[in-house]
Amino acid sequence: MFRSMNYKYFYKLEKWKYLIICHLKQNVIIKRKSGNMDDKFNQVKIQVRIADIDGLNHVNNAVYLTFFELGRTNFFLKNIGIFDPEDVDFVVKHADIEFKKPIHFLDNPIVKTWISKIGNTSVVFSHEIFDEKNHNIYASGATVAVWVGKDGRKRAIPDSIREKITELLVTS
Repeated sequence: MFRSMNYKYFYKLEKWKYLIICHLKQNVIIKRKSGNMDDKFNQVKIQVRIADIDGLNHVNNAVYLTFFELGRTNFFLKNIGIFDPEDVDFVVKHADIEFKKPIHFLDNPIVKTWISKIGNTSVVFSHEIFDEKNHNIYASGATVAVWVGKDGRKRAIPDSIREKITELLVTS
């Protein structure tokens, strides 16, 4: 893809990826590996932006999917390390959200993410968004991410990735 790109656009894309990775590194809550169940969960504090608020003065429902995405991305950063987005070929196939309580501008939401199921080609990420202070749950849900090849077709998850994520699977 990059070989056919103009250098100017390549530089902009590389700068964009760098800025995204730096932003994500700031938001990762790093926990030390201790081998207990808590290590299988990733939690990220969310700063609600004015742009997230809709006409009803709460976070727009579509923004919750962005919060879930931030949780998944940080999950990978915490457990797999810094990665090139082009090397991680998961695409979201399905998303499910249950809205329980609205999030307002001054709230302090945290998104908690974990792996609840691993298939041959897919991973189910479970998510919960809750308040930092009183732990009230704003929303819960799941996203199904499928590993795809360069041709866009689903593929088996590579063994190197599967080994790492299998250790992180949370079973009920």
